[in-house]
Amino acid sequence: MGETVVDVAIVGAGPYGLGLAAHLSAAGVRHRIFGHPMSAWSSMSPGMFLKSFAHATNIRVPQADRTLPEYCRERNLEDYEPVPIAVFAEYGKWVQEALVPNVEPLDVTHVRKLDEGFVVTTEGGERVHARRVVVAIGLSYFAHMPGFLSTLPAELASHTATHGDFSCFRGQDVTVVGAGQSALQAAALLHENGATVRILARGDVSWNVQTPRDVRRPFRERLRYPNSIVGPGRKNWVMEHAPTLVHYLPAERRRTLVETHLGPTGAWWLRDRVEGVVPVETGVSIVNAVPERDGLNIRTDDGSGGERGFHTDHVIAGTGYRVDVGRIGFLDEQLVPAIAHRGGSPVLSRHFESTVDGLYFIGPSSAGSFGPLFRFVAGSYYTVPVLARHLTAKSVARTSLWPGRTRQVREV
Repeated sequence: MGETVVDVAIVGAGPYGLGLAAHLSAAGVRHRIFGHPMSAWSSMSPGMFLKSFAHATNIRVPQADRTLPEYCRERNLEDYEPVPIAVFAEYGKWVQEALVPNVEPLDVTHVRKLDEGFVVTTEGGERVHARRVVVAIGLSYFAHMPGFLSTLPAELASHTATHGDFSCFRGQDVTVVGAGQSALQAAALLHENGATVRILARGDVSWNVQTPRDVRRPFRERLRYPNSIVGPGRKNWVMEHAPTLVHYLPAERRRTLVETHLGPTGAWWLRDRVEGVVPVETGVSIVNAVPERDGLNIRTDDGSGGERGFHTDHVIAGTGYRVDVGRIGFLDEQLVPAIAHRGGSPVLSRHFESTVDGLYFIGPSSAGSFGPLFRFVAGSYYTVPVLARHLTAKSVARTSLWPGRTRQVREV
């Protein structure tokens, strides 16, 4: 039976997916986009703020007046740094309502390869045939729980990604593991919501010292550490202005850059809410976590053989995310082995296409091939127009070759 085939199906309605859909709409490319707009951002706890600056956290759309600073100015939020995450979520929905009204607020449950293209199944049971599929999911599939916590029940151990509200821990003793922004912000919010909290970190806690007012630096310093959308530094400047250089690095050098650059730090505005307020133990690791009737018995090691034990009601892991295509639940089990990957991250072409013809990955899933910049919204500044031009060219080429033709599709 003949089927009407859409050119592109976008799975995910966060900053990357919305930006791509807006560009495809402007180019007249037939597409459908699935997902609950800005859902991950909307579910975050009140009191959370963006680590990045407003000017570096825009959704990349063709219209120049749809920036986050412009959104804040229109609402009299002139002193908008740091930006509340709730405001960024509202900004994203503002962009979506104006430029991507065709978002379908449905989860995709299955993506299967066809002899030509894909069949995308939604939670409502609809089967959509797409010549190309763009996976534009964020980090929700990739929360990393260390081995010693992964086997514990959710009432005793959880990841920061699962918490939109920390008030439920009022009066409890909570241990936060990690030294990055998510761990530090969780600890601050736990303390502010009446919990007794401590931070355990294997390394030192470091802070991003740059503030929005760090604009008049000495010329020599600006030359040595040029500014960029992710902060000062030559590597950062290169990643912003020549991101393809990272893509063409030898795989091992690129992997090292992804794993070590722009690592765990706390934002400048968070420091006063943690330092001298929440106890922080650095250079320690948890060696054992034993459930008890009323919580957990934790044993730690300081690296020199010094162990100690203590009781806590709950452990929250602020231990980041690890991309693994095998954890993307909607990808068909026969499709996953065909996606070449390194350490779980898909191997992508310069157009963000995987080793499966017509299957693309953007957002944090692309960082393994393009560098740490692409873990952030700022990476969409390069991704979205590049992929939009590529998909538009593919669509135009196909239309000119087969004008008005309805293709037959067969599952394989």
